[in-house]
Amino acid sequence: MSESLPPVPRTEGLDTLNQIVQQALLLASEGKRGEARALFFSSNFNAPHWARQLHLGQFLLETGDHLDSIEQFSIVLDVAQQLGDNQLRSVVCHNLAVAYRNLKFFDLAAQFQQYSIAWGDLRSANHLTLEEELDQLSDNAACDLTGRANDAILQEDYSLAEQLLNISLSREILYGDSDSQAADWGNLGIVQGLKGNHRRAVFCFRKAYQLHKQTENLPLMGQDLVHLGELFWTAGRFRSAARCLNRSLKCFSRSHHSTLAQNTRSRLFEMQRLLKVKQYDPLLN
Repeated sequence: MSESLPPVPRTEGLDTLNQIVQQALLLASEGKRGEARALFFSSNFNAPHWARQLHLGQFLLETGDHLDSIEQFSIVLDVAQQLGDNQLRSVVCHNLAVAYRNLKFFDLAAQFQQYSIAWGDLRSANHLTLEEELDQLSDNAACDLTGRANDAILQEDYSLAEQLLNISLSREILYGDSDSQAADWGNLGIVQGLKGNHRRAVFCFRKAYQLHKQTENLPLMGQDLVHLGELFWTAGRFRSAARCLNRSLKCFSRSHHSTLAQNTRSRLFEMQRLLKVKQYDPLLN
């Protein structure tokens, strides 16, 4: 599943920090992770220590270092508690939910997602229905809808997940965030695939891929291609499946995501082996 991250609260040095994030992602794509991390603690600009740690945590989250990101977010959450800053609490709790979901600690993820909602503008504790909750939704809360939808997918409540993702997507389209739109399209693809609507799922994953391509997000382009490949394989379009995994492997390799590349390579070899068996065993044709 894909996730979208909330906007960071305004603070001194925010524009510079956003530039540093882009530089860090570029360095990480070149395999220079140590140099990328060091950027966040440069003495060349002014920014609160907690803001540096929050941006570092989000950078670690985007590059797959989920355990290290939790360490950074936990420190920032302590600061938010001390400051009594509800917006910062909400942002950090959402990021913790994303990190724990990626690590497959789903109960913890759902717990922190609810904390994010409670501290933010979508206050489920004060409203009885989804419609009442949505009346309280702010411009920046679509990421909470995406997170809550992901929890619904894990709980196999696909109707709720689809409803939440469609609402989130409509808001992301309104505000023009391509990566967040792509996350919702990708998750809608997962929902449609789990419901057995493979043609619709392919459409959703293609939309996600096109949006990630616009932002040149190579790792997520690779993930979209993996999802497409698995769908094609399930539908019996074996050569299309192998082509998708070949292309995804190039995305992961170019962005130095070695674990994803290794997993994709193993799956591609398995597909190619099964293809040869199907070609030469008359009982399978």
